[in-house]
Amino acid sequence: MIDAVAEANDLIARNQRTLLDIRALVDPLRMSDLPRVTASGWSVSATLAHLAFWDDWVAERWRRWLEKGRFDDLPDDLTELINAAGIRIWNLARPELVKATVVEAAEAVAIAIAELPEAALHDAIATRRLAMIDRSLHWAPHLHEIAEAMEP
Repeated sequence: MIDAVAEANDLIARNQRTLLDIRALVDPLRMSDLPRVTASGWSVSATLAHLAFWDDWVAERWRRWLEKGRFDDLPDDLTELINAAGIRIWNLARPELVKATVVEAAEAVAIAIAELPEAALHDAIATRRLAMIDRSLHWAPHLHEIAEAMEP
């Protein structure tokens, strides 16, 4: 159990480090930057909305874990289905709101994860749901895409 605790602490620490990266990238974005297209073909604004959605998703999954004491099984292709269905709405997200929303969602999920009981963290590690603890696994690739889209 000590190894799982150490691993969980390391994963949680990554969240804190990557939160700094989120703020550093998002804060200076101008409204004129948000329509830029990333390598994935999504606008910066849609990418930020996507990140906020998935952080809210993870926070909700943890809330349910705390109620039930276990994860719900989900289909393997659920992420791809949600991304395909969500992009239209994420493209419609109000650009003036996405900057604050992505930071708020990231901070909220990082706090929720840091406050989880040891049993929850152990369950996520044991079932290889590392992205349920380490949000940087999802944040970092998208932050990289946004940074590249901001290059002249």
